[in-house]
Amino acid sequence: MMNGVKELLFKLLYKLRLGHILLLKNRKSGMVPVLVFHKIIPEYDPIWPGIHPKLFEEIIIFLKKHYRILPLGKLKTSSAKDLKDACFITFDDGYKDYLDYAYPILKRQNVHSTIFVLPPDYSNQGHIWTSVIIFFVRHYSFIEINNFLRENNCNVELSEDLNDFHLNLKITKYLCGFTHKVRNVIIEKLLKKFRSDNRIIQHELLTMQELQSLDSSWCAIESHSLTHPGFKLETDESFIEHEVKESKVLLENTINIKVTSFAFPFAQTSAPALAMVKKYYTMCFSKINEPVNLEKFKTDKEYLFDLPRYNVHHSSAEEVFFLINGFHKRLKG
Repeated sequence: MMNGVKELLFKLLYKLRLGHILLLKNRKSGMVPVLVFHKIIPEYDPIWPGIHPKLFEEIIIFLKKHYRILPLGKLKTSSAKDLKDACFITFDDGYKDYLDYAYPILKRQNVHSTIFVLPPDYSNQGHIWTSVIIFFVRHYSFIEINNFLRENNCNVELSEDLNDFHLNLKITKYLCGFTHKVRNVIIEKLLKKFRSDNRIIQHELLTMQELQSLDSSWCAIESHSLTHPGFKLETDESFIEHEVKESKVLLENTINIKVTSFAFPFAQTSAPALAMVKKYYTMCFSKINEPVNLEKFKTDKEYLFDLPRYNVHHSSAEEVFFLINGFHKRLKG
């Protein structure tokens, strides 16, 4: 019901041309949006809702009415003047649904995209550690979940009235508060539990062979680390370098591409992680829900490693249009 009301509201605001006013203001200021999507799936997932393929295509068609959707590499090679009416489409993680649903739509609409991927089947076992938590919440009772966490000294406050979405969110946020060494112990225990219960978590990331099958005319492949850690708390430089460097090396050597951009998992970074990314890449994304400032991009070398994207998880093309033109941020004041 709430989504229906929101859709009507943003359709009305769009007809009143409020969005056009915001768009013109951003364009005059040299602000351009980079959008980031995650899952494009036809079925509704209450734990991690994706975007339906039909809605995704509606968003792309809507964007094409107001922007030139360009390859992300054009940010570096085009002038600020040539980019004022541009926007860019990116994906994080490299889920298989990109190939199944997003990629055909993007090709049909003549739109290029960039996917920031985790090299599959290397150290992430074909899935992200956050998906282990989702699997846990989806297949186990609240009592089983609570008991496991208590037995492993995870002091996350849970209550039985939490729905699966918020239960997963609470556990994930809690585990994000630890370094990879601490978190990996919990994740490995969970995976061991799944195996002993004959519950096998499926691989969900694109394989190297599938990544190789993507036409570079329509899709660029960049790095999102090896295992999707939250870099904010990591201080082990050897670990940071391994995550940052080896993801690039694996992709370049296996797929025979040049990887020059990095996107921080969870949009979390730190001084040691940022220094390492600067060593191996020419730009990176580390913020959410802001536009890229073209003047700063062209004049401030440090800004190339502090770039923002808009995280898209909304229920209508009109709302996405308002999001990337700053309406939601203005409302929050």
